[in-house]
Amino acid sequence: MDRRQSFFPKKPFSGFAASALIAIVCVVSSGCNLQSNRLNVVGREAFERGQYTVAINEFQKALKANPNNADAYYNLAASFGMVGKQTKNKQWLDQAEQLYRQAISVNGGHADAHRGLAGLLIETGREQYAFDLLNQWKDRYPASTDPLVELARLYQEYGDSNRATDLLADALRLNPGDFRSLTAMGHLREVNGQTHLAIDNYLRALQVDG
Repeated sequence: MDRRQSFFPKKPFSGFAASALIAIVCVVSSGCNLQSNRLNVVGREAFERGQYTVAINEFQKALKANPNNADAYYNLAASFGMVGKQTKNKQWLDQAEQLYRQAISVNGGHADAHRGLAGLLIETGREQYAFDLLNQWKDRYPASTDPLVELARLYQEYGDSNRATDLLADALRLNPGDFRSLTAMGHLREVNGQTHLAIDNYLRALQVDG
């Protein structure tokens, strides 16, 4: 993440970062310890009630039960990030960053961890690093649509609709039936006033997942 020439405007970049810092997932994937996943669910429910200390405790227990549970690392990172943001506690934000990176280390394709880390980098004034993170993810997983969609979101929020459109077009060439790519393209076209094209994308997305 060392590309330094920045093209960013001076306006604050908040949409992507805000959504990244509040998302909590708990995916029950094959090979994961059932106890760890159960604790993830309990922690997620506590997080949604705003009981962040309880959530953190449950996610820490989930990691103890299964140290290779990338979702537990991500959930714990999101919790630390939320509290750190609310209290303006740099140590908590640093801990969140470390946990996001651990989630990615365990699962290199973890979309939510990439989104969360990119959002945190933006919140802490490191916009270029966020773009570099997602570009490197895209390079490591050239057959995945997820990094293309996330990069498109960033470029759109920074006002580069053309680049965002190109990335989403690449994603749809990889997988014409990808729900996230279709809805993202629909949203981009809607924002740009291309109503008929947006409706077409939304209808195609509904055909994929009603």
